[in-house]
Amino acid sequence: MDHERLTALSALVAWADRRERLAEERADLVAAAWRSGSRNVAELSRLARVSRDTIYADLKARNIDASARAQDPVDSEAVPSDQLKAESVRPLAQLVDAVARPAFDRAPDDPLTRVTTSAGRALEAVADVLSPPTDQGPGWTREELLPGLADQGAAITHHAQRELAASQEPDQLAERTDYLHRALLHRGRNASAERVEVVVALPAGGSTSVRLDRDDRGWTTLSGDSPLLTGEIDGLDHLEVQHALAVLSRVITRKLDESAFVPKRKDALPGGPAVRHRSTPSNED
Repeated sequence: MDHERLTALSALVAWADRRERLAEERADLVAAAWRSGSRNVAELSRLARVSRDTIYADLKARNIDASARAQDPVDSEAVPSDQLKAESVRPLAQLVDAVARPAFDRAPDDPLTRVTTSAGRALEAVADVLSPPTDQGPGWTREELLPGLADQGAAITHHAQRELAASQEPDQLAERTDYLHRALLHRGRNASAERVEVVVALPAGGSTSVRLDRDDRGWTTLSGDSPLLTGEIDGLDHLEVQHALAVLSRVITRKLDESAFVPKRKDALPGGPAVRHRSTPSNED
């Protein structure tokens, strides 16, 4: 019982520490926005999703007098430029890490938690690529960092597909695949891979041919002559194969002569998913 009590209290203290750290980071971001010229308190409160009083408190904590907004000159060095900067990206990476780390500690294999964790690592990698560390020893040049950034992007895709595969039935996944294939062709400017045969080298030696195709529903099929090829295609298998075919389609499309295409169509193929519109609530809502 004492162990459970100490564990619970420790978790509560850790949560309070995270909340305090997030508040400090929010105050830094609010102050940076103010100094860059964004001096509408209502807008800042809406974007930060906190009250106006909180925005005023954050500004005061950073020695900013909100009442002097008209006279206080804009810090030209704080005005965002068109160029992405490491010092702008790194705080975002730290914020994502602060949010994702507790969830990762509780459920490290949860797909959406892994997506969030990888997104934070990707932002950190972007910041490192923009301004490679000079005090970390070898391996930190821009060229050496970029493969890691690509790996994090691939990890985001993989874990998002895990969540999608767990959330939808095979018929739904197949229907979406079929629509995406037809929609690409409908636009007139993209090729779309339907099937592929690959030769894979085996760790035990030798190789085998594998054919990846789609049935009438749009579901992935896998076949080959080797008895070593076993198992059924599940939802994640289907999504990853179709993603690989989409990548191949993009590569091949770039290499096709113009005569392979038709003028781009502006109308959408009927039967697609609903078009989403995000409404951001105002502070008065």
